[in-house]
Amino acid sequence: MKSSLLLAVVDSGKADGLMRSAKKAGSRGGTILTARAVASSSLLCLLGLGDSRKEVLLTMVDEPLIESVWNGLISSKHLRGMAASFTASWDGSIEKTPVEHEWDLVAIICNNGHGDDIIAAMRKIQPVGGLLIDGRGTAQWGDVPFFWAHLVPEKELVLAFVPATATDMVLDAVASLKSMKSEGSGIAFTLAAQRVEVKRKSSVS
Repeated sequence: MKSSLLLAVVDSGKADGLMRSAKKAGSRGGTILTARAVASSSLLCLLGLGDSRKEVLLTMVDEPLIESVWNGLISSKHLRGMAASFTASWDGSIEKTPVEHEWDLVAIICNNGHGDDIIAAMRKIQPVGGLLIDGRGTAQWGDVPFFWAHLVPEKELVLAFVPATATDMVLDAVASLKSMKSEGSGIAFTLAAQRVEVKRKSSVS
């Protein structure tokens, strides 16, 4: 059965209300991640105004309910941010021609502390903003032992929406960073957005 991953980025504290709207439309549940947003404007960052706290809502939806849940998300009063949908399953068929899309979600897992450098490298190619999500690696034999425990490296997940025409150039710029050249320093993948909806905050109070 065809499934879609629906993703929404909203201000901190708003994702629970958005999840309620998705459940009313048929979603069975989801996951909420906390993130730090980095603005696309370098000037804002220099002024200390570029960062803000965000929440990322992820919910998987099967085909009969995709349209209903998507419409529930984008019509919700809690959506003051952006929403996107991605194909999350494969039925075995092969498209004869690639499906055209406007936006890619670029996801990069890197060592902690390098996320801002990655977004800066992206900005040299395309004026994008991004999200930084904290994470950690998984302990394996051979990791650095410390008092009989294995130290687990801290990680960051960088998420950025990039015009599909610029994706390859953005990835090349990230790959050229010194911090991404050593083995095991990071991994990148992209997801083609089926559709993207942006709802801005009203300027009228």
